[in-house]
Amino acid sequence: MTEELLLVDFENVQHLDLSHVEATTRVVIFHGASQKSVPIELVTATQSLGKQVEWMKIEGNGNNALDFHIACYLGRILEKEPYSACIVLSKDKGFDPLIKYLNRNGLKCRRIETMLERASAPVSAISPQYKRVLEVLRKSEKNSRPRKRKTLAQHIASIFQKKLSTIEVEGVIELLFANKQISEENGAITYRF
Repeated sequence: MTEELLLVDFENVQHLDLSHVEATTRVVIFHGASQKSVPIELVTATQSLGKQVEWMKIEGNGNNALDFHIACYLGRILEKEPYSACIVLSKDKGFDPLIKYLNRNGLKCRRIETMLERASAPVSAISPQYKRVLEVLRKSEKNSRPRKRKTLAQHIASIFQKKLSTIEVEGVIELLFANKQISEENGAITYRF
C-alpha cells in the first residue's frame, strides 16, 4: 500500500486542520527554534492521531533553515520509500523547483498551501460567506485590499459585522487559498482576480 507523507512547514502554515487525515497518512510538523508556542487546539488534534504525527523541532536559526530540513527529510524518505506520495504543506514557492525535479524523476510529490488542496478536484465553494467575501474583494480597489492575513481576517469579520467565529473566518480564508483566489509569499497576500 502506498503511504502518504505530509510534511508541514509550521513557520509558514500555522492554520492546520488535521481532522480529515487518513490512517495511511504520516504527518511530520517542522517548527523553528524561535517558535515558542503551539495552539492548544492543534496539540489536541495531533494527540488523537497518536504515532501518525511527529513533531520535528529545528535546531538553530537562519534563512530557510526549516526549508532545508524539510528538503533533506523529503530526500531521505524518498530514497528509502520511493513509492510514497509526499506532500509539502507550505506557502513557500521555493519548494517548487525541487518538487518538479522529483516528479520528473518518477517520484510522487507536490506542494499545497492549505489542507483543503489535498483533494485532487477543485474545492467546492458553495459557502455563502465565501461567495460574499469573494464578491466584496473583487469589487474593491486593488490597492485597498488587505495585504496581510491578519488584516484579511479582520476585513472578512467586518463584512459580516463580526458575527462569524474565528474558525468560520479562517475557513473562508482557507477556501480562498484552496481555490487559488489568493496566495501568500513572505507574509504578503496576492489576489489572483
